[in-house]
Amino acid sequence: MAKSFDSFLRRSAMALAIVAPAGGALLSASAAMAADPPNTAPTVQPSHGVPSVNCRIGYFPVGTRLCMTGAQPATSYANAAANCLAISGRVADYADWRYRILFGGGGIAPVGWWLGPITADNTALFVNLPNSGDFDGETSRFDIRPYACVHERF
Repeated sequence: MAKSFDSFLRRSAMALAIVAPAGGALLSASAAMAADPPNTAPTVQPSHGVPSVNCRIGYFPVGTRLCMTGAQPATSYANAAANCLAISGRVADYADWRYRILFGGGGIAPVGWWLGPITADNTALFVNLPNSGDFDGETSRFDIRPYACVHERF
């Protein structure tokens, strides 16, 4: 019994030695994320993606299925996504603004705002034109831009 336990310990130590370099890679990846500016938004318990019967505090109704915030302070896309999550929402995207245009009484997405999501390595969508049919452009996710948060209603 003691012999098999010693064998188990040796195999476990070898496995840890193999995995340890991967941990270093994780540290490198987290160091790369440090390029985003510091986030100063308050945090609350999120329920991201979970619809609500009524609009949550800080949101107003847009049509019958969506709730949206007003302008949020300009920040990087990563921080905008985190800030929206902190208030139980997500960054308003193309579909949300299109819904608002068609079913929420209008309200075209303001030029220059984040439109989300991240589309490729270090790029995300933003509003590049005041055209209600084609208002999406792509830019660096490290740009500093205003945005709105949304959550769905049921």
